[in-house]
Amino acid sequence: MTVKFDELRGDITYGVTVPPTAAGTAVEVPIIRLPFAALITEILWIPSAAMAANASNYATLTVRNRQAGAGNIAIASRAYNAGNGMANVPEVLAQAGSNETLMPAAGDVLTAHFTHTGTGLAVPAGLVQIKLRIR
Repeated sequence: MTVKFDELRGDITYGVTVPPTAAGTAVEVPIIRLPFAALITEILWIPSAAMAANASNYATLTVRNRQAGAGNIAIASRAYNAGNGMANVPEVLAQAGSNETLMPAAGDVLTAHFTHTGTGLAVPAGLVQIKLRIR
C-alpha cells in the first residue's frame, strides 16, 4: 500500500541538529524544503546545555521561511536577553507575524538562524523541531 502526503492526518514533525557555535558567530541551518503546503503548529528549541540570558550580549534563534531561497520571513523566535534556557528542556518559540506567516507553500525552505547582539552568546548544540500539518 502506498500512502500519499495528502492522505496523512495530524502533525508531522521535522527536526534539525544545530551545531555548537561560539559567541558572536552566526549560523543558519536548513530544516526542510517543504514538499507540500503546510500549516506550522509549533516550533521547539531543545538546547543540549544551559543558556544563560544576558541583557546586552545575547543570541537570538529565528526560524525563517526562505521561500525557496528568495525570501526572508520570520516565523518564530527566541532571544536570550531575558530568561535562561535549561539543558534538554524544550522551549516553544514565540510566533511572529500573522497567520499567513505560519502557512508556507510547497517548495519553501525553512531554516533555523542564530544571530548575535553585542558580543553574542555561545550557543550549545541543540535540536530545532517544527510541527506542521499538510494543507
